[in-house]
Amino acid sequence: MDRIKSLKKLIRTLAYTLLGVTAILLTLFIIHAVGVSKYNEEWRTITTDSTTTELLVDIHPRGGVTDSWVKNNTGLDMNLNAKIYEMIVTNNARTTVSDWHLRINIRDDCYLNNGWCGKFEVHQFVGGEEKVQLIDLRNYKEEDLTINYHLAAQDLLIPLTSGDYLLYYPDSSNVGNEVPIQGTDEYSGEVVCGVIMYSRSGNVDLSSYELYYRLHKSVWAGAAGRFYITVFTVLILSLIILATIFFVTLRYEEKFIVQSRLLEDVLKVCCGLADSRDYYSKEHSRRVAHYSRLIAEKMGMDKSDCDIVYNAALLHNIGNVFISENILRKNGRLTSDEYAEVKQHTTRGAEVLKDINNIPHAAEAAMYHHERYDGQGYPYGKKENEIPLIARIVAVADAYDAMSNDRPYKMKMTNDQIREEFIKNRGTQFDPAIVTAFLDIMGERNL
Repeated sequence: MDRIKSLKKLIRTLAYTLLGVTAILLTLFIIHAVGVSKYNEEWRTITTDSTTTELLVDIHPRGGVTDSWVKNNTGLDMNLNAKIYEMIVTNNARTTVSDWHLRINIRDDCYLNNGWCGKFEVHQFVGGEEKVQLIDLRNYKEEDLTINYHLAAQDLLIPLTSGDYLLYYPDSSNVGNEVPIQGTDEYSGEVVCGVIMYSRSGNVDLSSYELYYRLHKSVWAGAAGRFYITVFTVLILSLIILATIFFVTLRYEEKFIVQSRLLEDVLKVCCGLADSRDYYSKEHSRRVAHYSRLIAEKMGMDKSDCDIVYNAALLHNIGNVFISENILRKNGRLTSDEYAEVKQHTTRGAEVLKDINNIPHAAEAAMYHHERYDGQGYPYGKKENEIPLIARIVAVADAYDAMSNDRPYKMKMTNDQIREEFIKNRGTQFDPAIVTAFLDIMGERNL
């Protein structure tokens, strides 16, 4: 039972330790998650002059045969040259670009005609006034336009001059699929969008730009993320294993308690049967077991060993069941034959108990509790440390009970008389160390 309690105590200690470690790690993880959240919310900027390669922007004429043409009949008293420009945004950041938009600064007089797949926010500066409108150039209504514009036949021409600028907002639908832009250690995601520009020369300088973007990093990404995945996995597995051991221990404890109660009942029956043979020995075995436990405790034994001493002492007289009741209850002196038969209760009891593994040292207590420290006892005349410790303890406890209770052949002694008897026989009949321990018990307790 002590082992179960020790195991439960160890499990509780480990559980508290794991919970403490988990609390610390959760705190650190929350700090990590807050840091990742701030990282994800931060708007970053790349300009024409930036040296970073985290994201790359490339705006250039597409260059196909059909990607440039001349527009006549513009209604502007001039012909215009049209050209398709590709805008490519490449993600080399090894993580996802969650949101982005591109500002294109206008340096030349030109006209915005069309673009895909997102929307353009046009910023015109006319007469000191800024006109702004967000337009889907592929799907608009003329009556909704609030900026300056011109229609050449059915083509929309939005005039732009140096100082004006465009903001391109990508299409997040499944059609455009321009945001988010994926990126990993092995893969650089890319978005290709386009715009049609008109100008007199046919060449529009779109080299001045600013890209605004936000990155999205998972809390589980990178070395820190892998660390937390590993640690939390280990913690969860440890808690599962600990919980399993705890519940198995509880089941074992329940079974152990049942078995212990069963053993106690059996011991009560056995010691009761042994003591019932002699009226004057009623409760003798229980008292001897109690005194034996006190001695074991006084000698510094742990609870488990004290329990072993108690249980073994309960059965020290089990051999009495083989002795004639007439002899056990005889009021006068025993004959030599009767005394020889009484002495057999030690060997007969040990024979009964020798195969009882669940009550350690019970056979030794039964066999040797009438041995004397000086070697003058029975059944084998063992002396000093040849006598098992359990038997030397029971011998003192048995003698005290015999002296402190009335017997057919003598009256009980006072505690002072008993103390003198122990002192007189210390080192001859009894182990001196055990007598010293028991005398201390007598002084401390009212036995």
